[in-house]
Amino acid sequence: MTAPHPAGGHAGRDPERSRIPLICPRCGHEQQVVPGGPERTVKVVHVGTGREACEPGDLARAPDEGT
Repeated sequence: MTAPHPAGGHAGRDPERSRIPLICPRCGHEQQVVPGGPERTVKVVHVGTGREACEPGDLARAPDEGT
C-alpha cells in the first residue's frame, strides 16, 4: 500500500495557489482544458464559446506580432 499524496491525492495541484489562465496566442482570449477520456482526446477551448477555433471578429482585433 502506498502513502497518501501530500496534496490530498491531487498530484500537481496546489489548492493554495491561484489558477493561471490559459491565453490564446492568436486572439488573446482565455482558454480552458477539456479533459479527455477513453474515447475523447484532450481539447483546449475558448472559455466564452467552448470552441477550439477563434472567432473571426476576435482575430481581426488581435495585435500583430512583430510590428
